[in-house]
Amino acid sequence: MRIAFGFDIFYPETNGVITATINLAKNLIEQGNEVWFFVPKDKGFNEAIIENGIHIIRVKAVQSWIYKGIKLLPIHSRYLQSYLSKYKIDIVHNTSPWLMGMALNHAARKLHIPSLATHHTLIDNPIYIKYALKSDMLSNAAQNAIWTIVFNPFFRLTWMVTAPNIHTCAQVKSKVPNLEVRYVSNGIDIDKFLIKEPLCPTPAIIPQDFLNRNTFGFVGRLGFEKAVDVMLEGFSTITASHPEARLLIIGEGPAHEQIDQIIKDKKLEKNIFLTGKIPNNEIINSMLLTKVCAFVTASLSENQAMTVIEALCSGCPVICANVDNMTTLVSSEQGWYFKPSDTKDLGTKFIQAITNQDERDLKAVNARKSINKFDGREVAKEFTKIYKDLLKMKEDGFFVPGGERKLKSYNKHLNHKPE
Repeated sequence: MRIAFGFDIFYPETNGVITATINLAKNLIEQGNEVWFFVPKDKGFNEAIIENGIHIIRVKAVQSWIYKGIKLLPIHSRYLQSYLSKYKIDIVHNTSPWLMGMALNHAARKLHIPSLATHHTLIDNPIYIKYALKSDMLSNAAQNAIWTIVFNPFFRLTWMVTAPNIHTCAQVKSKVPNLEVRYVSNGIDIDKFLIKEPLCPTPAIIPQDFLNRNTFGFVGRLGFEKAVDVMLEGFSTITASHPEARLLIIGEGPAHEQIDQIIKDKKLEKNIFLTGKIPNNEIINSMLLTKVCAFVTASLSENQAMTVIEALCSGCPVICANVDNMTTLVSSEQGWYFKPSDTKDLGTKFIQAITNQDERDLKAVNARKSINKFDGREVAKEFTKIYKDLLKMKEDGFFVPGGERKLKSYNKHLNHKPE
């Protein structure tokens, strides 16, 4: 099969959606498929092929003010249609419902190509809407409108949806009851986590006193949706009683300045270290997450966080909020739950992890046991079955609304096109 993936954010930016989809694409290629990535053009990324086989189509777009990496492009981009036709694409697989996804959906409808969407990012969460509207009040008010303005037009042209969390599947199904929704986990290259010894040194930027069981780690984009400010507040409640405690924050993003200021205001420069961006391979190959006490995230807006999956597969227990989308990923045997946004309760979990070594080690063993759940090879097999089901739907005569008329119009245009 020939599969085209659509991205609204791509290199030089990095995020969990990109990581998960590259892993899926690599496994699809190993299974004999061909893969194209349709990505917004960016002067910081010029590759034509990545990962020894993923073809890159760079689509003209302009930077928006909404979120770093998000770009604007017309949703009726006729030349996307020509690419899908030229490369004889069998399946369009979108990773977000924004403009690239809409453009590919319109092109796919005209060519009668099945369109699948994986619902990765919960952009109807007010914390994401705030990036565009810059107001908590407006963001909360716009939450339902996002479905009318963004999701519904996108899903109207989508043949089937997957999501990496059963609660997200239920949400989509409740909003779009006539659409088939299936649960499929994100996948990773589990072979990277089966190594016995580090393949590279620990990144030199990390101070030595942040590489021990007194250290908590966070890896991820420093966006406001990650609730890093809540994590910092919770951590600050334990430093007086546990001055040996450390917090290592790896990542970059729009909240960096705010986070840096919080650290200075609370005089935690000795306890907290911001590394900036470190390549994912360096984190995994150095076995960095095996050297800390626990991974911590205070985010309430995760769907299925890739960094949490990587922590679990590294044998690193996780501290996370007691919300459905986290507790379905991290069991109580693999980590500690705190009340959402409750910084005092979060502080008690920091103390539990750092003072009870036996409990921490048992949770670490249980975390690592989940590794086979996230085998990217098995995830690719699940998606291959879905792609075949979509092609069977096409064979049986399925059309999205307006699809049959669009196809006839396109075929009529081809029949009248000069030789």
